[in-house]
Amino acid sequence: MANIDIHHDKPAFSLHSIHWSAAIWASVIAGLVFAALEVVMVPLFQGKSPWAPLHMIGAIALGPGAMASPETFDVGIIATAVVVHIVLAVIYGVILAYIIMKMDMGTAVLVGGVYGLALYFINFYGFTKWFPWFADARDWISIFTHIVQSALVAYFYKVIERNYPRTAA
Repeated sequence: MANIDIHHDKPAFSLHSIHWSAAIWASVIAGLVFAALEVVMVPLFQGKSPWAPLHMIGAIALGPGAMASPETFDVGIIATAVVVHIVLAVIYGVILAYIIMKMDMGTAVLVGGVYGLALYFINFYGFTKWFPWFADARDWISIFTHIVQSALVAYFYKVIERNYPRTAA
């Protein structure tokens, strides 16, 4: 007869199972790298305004009017975009941290890249129902930056987790 070992004292899922500081810091760092890549790559490879990607992100919170002049540096729109992007980066990063928390570095980075590709499809094909302007950015730059961001989240999560142990709560 099979012997089944059930531990009622240990939950299968716990909000304390990830290294929260590592997840948040990794997400913020990778989110800033994403924004920098977009601001550099869009004008370099597409000849568009460096502010256009940030106007698109800012329009999530401010509405489509934020896209009226994507070539301008509007402090309010850019600041809103940074806040929206970092908040989303942290949410997505925490989810990724749960997925990769028990993986080794190489596997985690690879899974992070695949996760980024999945986020690209969710963001640019799923969320376009509510934010249709993202359909205009369905391109290799957006795919690349999503993969890089999520791979970096995984990498920095593992580095921070390894080098900065959790403090006792």
